[in-house]
Amino acid sequence: MLEDFYNKHRHCQYQLPKLAVADFDEITLRSQIPYLKIQIPGPWSEILQEAKNLDSKFIPHRDDGQTQGWSSICLHGLGWDKTDTPAVYPEFENTADEHLPWDWTEIAKECPVAYDYFKNQFPFSSYLRLRFMKLSAGGYIGPHCDGTGFMLGAVNISLNNPLGCEMILENVGPVPFDNDGSVMLFNNSYQHMVWNQSSEHRYHVIVHGTHKWEWTKLVETSYDLAVSEYQK
Repeated sequence: MLEDFYNKHRHCQYQLPKLAVADFDEITLRSQIPYLKIQIPGPWSEILQEAKNLDSKFIPHRDDGQTQGWSSICLHGLGWDKTDTPAVYPEFENTADEHLPWDWTEIAKECPVAYDYFKNQFPFSSYLRLRFMKLSAGGYIGPHCDGTGFMLGAVNISLNNPLGCEMILENVGPVPFDNDGSVMLFNNSYQHMVWNQSSEHRYHVIVHGTHKWEWTKLVETSYDLAVSEYQK
């Protein structure tokens, strides 16, 4: 199934739509855009090194037979090792969302650059899960989707994305992550897979939380820039 999906959708070419009204809600809620690269800098190489320094603490993530070599650790969440949704954990399965004890985990102390960046610089006012995600060399995440709303919501940051490691979306093709760091607003309702056919581990950060007004403007500006690039 992995190879079939990869071969079927690897060579698709995506064309970003030119929206009549390109405001934040139109872009994120109604456009069904599969991904949008957000033009924001960050200390990606330093954060990458902090993630690598934690290699021994990563735990398997969704080890369900559809993945191999995928692991994670939480910088902010319900615990450093609580990398999945709250309902997975017995102590939180009956806790109302507003009462969940989201907080910085002990991992934050070991990642001063990442902690400072996401706490004081990244344009989010609060966080739910903020995770390092590692896909080992030769590893894969089988085709799946994480929702049905077809909204741009999850933030996926490539700290590195080795040549030969690709995220493929159904009928869309590869997501153009940069190897030296890039921020992607991602629509996880599309069937997607990741296959690391390189000899290097891939490290990303996945961000869930509440954004500030600055993020709204950043998304709109990034969309306008992306449209102009597609039209060249």
